[in-house]
Amino acid sequence: MSRQDRTHNDTKFGSKLGKVSDQFEDSNSRRTFLKALGATGIAGLAGCTGGDGESYSGDDSGDDTTASTGGEETETEESTESNTGSSTLRMSATQRFGTVDPAKGTDYTQVLALINLYDPLVFPDTEGELKPHLAEDWTVSDDNKTYTFTLQEGATFHSGNPVRAEDVKFSAERFLDLNQGYSSLLGNVLSKDNVVVEDEQTISFTLDRVHSPFLATLVLLFVVDKKAVLDNAEDGDFGDRGDYGQNYLNNNDAGSGPYELAGFERQAQISFSRYADYWGSFKDGAYDNVVVQIITKDPTVRSLMKTGELDMSSQYQSEETYQALAKEDDIRVDSVATVTMFYFKINTQKSPTDDPAVREAMAYGFDYETARNQIAPGSLPAQGPLAPSFGVHNDDIVQPTYDPEKAKQILADAGYEEGDITVQNTYVKDYGLEEKMGLLFQQNMDEIGINVELNPQTWGTMTELATSVEKTPHVNQVFYGPVYPSPDTVFYNQFHSEAASTWMSMEHLEDSTVDSLIDEARSTVDPDTRAQLYADLQEHLANLYPDIFIFIQSKKHAFAEDVKGYTFRPSMSFDYWFPDFYQG
Repeated sequence: MSRQDRTHNDTKFGSKLGKVSDQFEDSNSRRTFLKALGATGIAGLAGCTGGDGESYSGDDSGDDTTASTGGEETETEESTESNTGSSTLRMSATQRFGTVDPAKGTDYTQVLALINLYDPLVFPDTEGELKPHLAEDWTVSDDNKTYTFTLQEGATFHSGNPVRAEDVKFSAERFLDLNQGYSSLLGNVLSKDNVVVEDEQTISFTLDRVHSPFLATLVLLFVVDKKAVLDNAEDGDFGDRGDYGQNYLNNNDAGSGPYELAGFERQAQISFSRYADYWGSFKDGAYDNVVVQIITKDPTVRSLMKTGELDMSSQYQSEETYQALAKEDDIRVDSVATVTMFYFKINTQKSPTDDPAVREAMAYGFDYETARNQIAPGSLPAQGPLAPSFGVHNDDIVQPTYDPEKAKQILADAGYEEGDITVQNTYVKDYGLEEKMGLLFQQNMDEIGINVELNPQTWGTMTELATSVEKTPHVNQVFYGPVYPSPDTVFYNQFHSEAASTWMSMEHLEDSTVDSLIDEARSTVDPDTRAQLYADLQEHLANLYPDIFIFIQSKKHAFAEDVKGYTFRPSMSFDYWFPDFYQG
């Protein structure tokens, strides 16, 4: 019986273990250590609080047969397919879809939904190069400030309304007026008055100044159906536009993308159905429906994959889960190198981590090889703040290595004695990899005289804490990859002092040299000159130690053998563009 023929259901680590690297060097000790990690009760970790029942990642208090619904155990329901015999791809994710409003989404699940429900003007390919999408072509003025786009003929929204330049203008105005999500990417260089409808199919954007990442940021400007939004607007703060349809778009779609929103249980799952009149193309055998279930327990993922009730896992499963699933006859595990980095983001404005010496000591006191080879096997070495696969990577950056004696000396030279420093390390609770990283960090820091309190939280709580310097913990475990296909996304969103206080910028870095180098790179058209600015920026950032750069992620997924077409693109969640996937 094939997988598609089966029935589908939606559905104080207190003891000292010694030096952590020693635990991994001996295979028996390593198994004991990992087993202990897996059995550790979250409630016993210092600083732990209960789930907030709101936006989160990796928070599931259900057992192995339930999907997460905000901390309550709820039996998953069978998804209703749009028509008899239609094909459905069922995949898992690890954090809830907080919103499907295209002007507000920022994290990987939200962008996953948005790229399928809506169309941007341009779209990244596998190399990160920008290709025509809803705009069939464009021109750039000689002064590099005016971009003029011609829209695809025949494109329609899910309502049946035609896509017009007026919809693009409305979408840009809504993006800028709401001033949420990634709006700062455009708000700093574009005013609403300079978005001009030239004719029904032509729209122009005139920037306030030259801005080299502008085209790349447009992958995050999703075009909405103006008529549908205004027809569903409620009273609000935006004059005759009311609330700009915020309440409506938080739970409905008004896009022209390849899939329509078919069902939405924010805490449990989201489902999509193929838009029959989509202007673009699908792979032969593309799925008619896609259901994404929020499942954070690895045993649940393993069980559902083995029984054929799940066709694709998230990229955030434990290594043990991938190894177990790879042994199944009708399941494969694929791995692809990415440009996503795993960071320990350090709050640079909160004592004691506001001291560069403390940050430098922590960087040299961490065991990178154990983290990379034992906890996250297959990951790649980091070298500074930018993934080496970027064409502008500075290969001369000195990456700290595990050197406890050097770390102790740095602290001693700065006047610290053992026990003077206590820091809090926060990570996504119930996510095995990050729990193990936290315990490794705790023991590494103990070795150099720094006390670490482990503070697992839901993803929603972490994002809330990030909005305040005072509330942001000292050290925060975060995966971050390009949200648009440009090195600028790595530097501006994380390190510029004007970037919003979000989970991306938990360093809260304020450095005039960093700001000026980012700003100069943004205003530089010549690619060679821009590359040198990026090289100088990487060196300066590395010397500030705003992060511990742990590793470059190799993304893994488990797939049912008949699921084909996964295509990696170096821009957040654009590898989950459903028209790529097909049953074969």
